[in-house]
Formats: sequence, structure tokens, C-alpha cells
Amino acid sequence: MKQMLDSPTILLSTRIYRVLLALYPAEYRREYGPLMLQVFRDVLRDRCRKNGWAGVLLWWCATVFDLLITAFEERRKFRFGMSKANFTKLTGLFFIVGGVCAMIMAFSQLQPDDHYTYYGIYQIAMWFMAPAFILIGLGCAGLFLRETTSLHIIGRLGLLAAGIGAVLTGVGATLTVAASTGEDFWPLWYYAMLAHIGGVLVFGLVHLRTPVLPVFRGLPLQIAAGYVFLLVFAGYFQPRSLQNLLWFVMMLGVGLVWFAIGQAIQRQQQPAVVAAMQ
Repeated sequence: MKQMLDSPTILLSTRIYRVLLALYPAEYRREYGPLMLQVFRDVLRDRCRKNGWAGVLLWWCATVFDLLITAFEERRKFRFGMSKANFTKLTGLFFIVGGVCAMIMAFSQLQPDDHYTYYGIYQIAMWFMAPAFILIGLGCAGLFLRETTSLHIIGRLGLLAAGIGAVLTGVGATLTVAASTGEDFWPLWYYAMLAHIGGVLVFGLVHLRTPVLPVFRGLPLQIAAGYVFLLVFAGYFQPRSLQNLLWFVMMLGVGLVWFAIGQAIQRQQQPAVVAAMQ
């Protein structure tokens, strides 16, 4: 029992959740924060004991989804956070900064040899993975809230899956890179990435028929194609240096496309912002 309570997985997950509680208003955290932290830790221990990694992964998915929704609602109640309208106005900025982080992260793939560990400048570049996916996930959430009527429900659900998957990918990347205990956080990272790719793929297919972004209608689908190529095909190319180069090019391209989408959204919003100021 003592070993279960002191599991590095439990301890590290609890620290991450404690940081995420900062999304709630200060008053809410002071009243409910300790209880929420205790419930999270107790349920996590129980899921880990009964179902192992699958239980931990499912509990994190449910927790992040609930946290994003309830934190947004509580901040609206306390009026210390941004409104839905203000959040959606940041959609383009989320994609722009997330795309830049993704492009910087791409340079980590130029490291020679295998990528089980990163060193030097490549390790610094790899640290941009977490903020890249978290910001892209927030951008997908903003787009989900923004396109409430013009986008088909299937496309919106794709955006929701892409957003949650991206945020969890960022969390998984942080856990994997930060862990020094030998814990294997790849399942969280891997399955969250699959959810993100699946969501982008669904949204991209819907966007082909009903475009809502001021960009080439096939651009979101190109992102999904880039992800699929990285996960499925890039590893088959030889030698290893060619694999690294392909990963670099595709990651750079994916980041550039997210950046371009963010720029287009920002340009589209500028007339409305100017009109509102007059």
C-alpha cells in the first residue's frame, strides 16, 4: 500500500493537476482547491491500482475535459477571466504562437542518430513540444466555440477531439520529458496524439465540403496528412539521417500550416475589431 501511495506516477500527476488548478479563479481555488486535489489523487490511485496505465489515461482524459469546461464557467461567474467572445478572439493568436513553437520543436529532429534522449540544442528545441500542442489545442477549442452555427456538428466534434487531444499531448510530453524515474508516459502521449490527429482529420474532411476558415479548404486536411505520414511512414525510410530529415520537414510544415491558419483568422477578425472600436 505504501508503494502505491508513493508511486512517482501519482506524485507527478498530482503536481501537474495542482498547477492546472490555477485555471480556476483564486476565490474558487481557496474554497474548493484542496478538496479537488484530494479527490483527484484518491481516484487516480484507485484507477492505477485497478486498471494500471489504461485507468490513469482515462482518468486524465476525463479530468482535463472537465477542468477546461468548469474552469471556463467559473471564471465567467467570478468575472475575473475572459468571456467566450474574448476567448474566441484569441483563436488566431493561439494558432500563431503554437505554430511557431511547433516549428522550433521541429529542429529537435535534426539530432543525429536515435531520439531516445535529446541533448544540447536539440533538447531545448524538444521542450517546445508541450507549449506547441497546448496552444494548438486552445486554438482548436476557440475555433470550436467560434463556429457554433456555420460548421456541421461532426466538424465541431472533430475540433473538440483535436483540442482535447492536443492539450493531453502537451501534458504527456511534459510528463515524459520531465520524468526522471523511468516511468513510461508514452501511452498518454501516444493515445492523446491519436485523438488529436483523428479530430483534425474529421475536421479537415468536413472543411473540404463546408469551409469556414479564410484559407484553402484543403489546408486542415494537409495537417492531418502530415501527422499520419510522421506516425506511419517516416520510420520506414533508410538511412536514419533520412528519417530525421523527413521528420524535420514534416513537423516544420505542420507548424507552418497552423501558423498560416492563425494568421488568416487574425486578418479576418481585424475588420470586426476595428468596427467595434469605432
